[in-house]
Amino acid sequence: MLYHEFKEYLEEHTTGTEAFAKKALENELEKNKKRSGKAKWNDAKVQKAADDAYKRAITNAYDQIKAKKGVPKYNREQVWIDFMEEVNFIEMFNESVDEVVFE
Repeated sequence: MLYHEFKEYLEEHTTGTEAFAKKALENELEKNKKRSGKAKWNDAKVQKAADDAYKRAITNAYDQIKAKKGVPKYNREQVWIDFMEEVNFIEMFNESVDEVVFE
């Protein structure tokens, strides 16, 4: 599965992606409240930082599965889906996101 296919699959089949994006934004907003004066970020920069955290989380999950399954030339999407079902990846992903605490 290619990265963009994996990202799209996660966004369609998990609740964790939306929850993580929300937590990441809340974390960045909280960090920004603590900044003063010129150090304070504008809304676009805060959103970009949250988006970057989201992208890192998806990339990390992708890299973990890619290390185990590679990117098969044929039936790559189905190979990954079968593997994710076999190891209960979606459930583990959602549970992990529920437990995420930003510091």
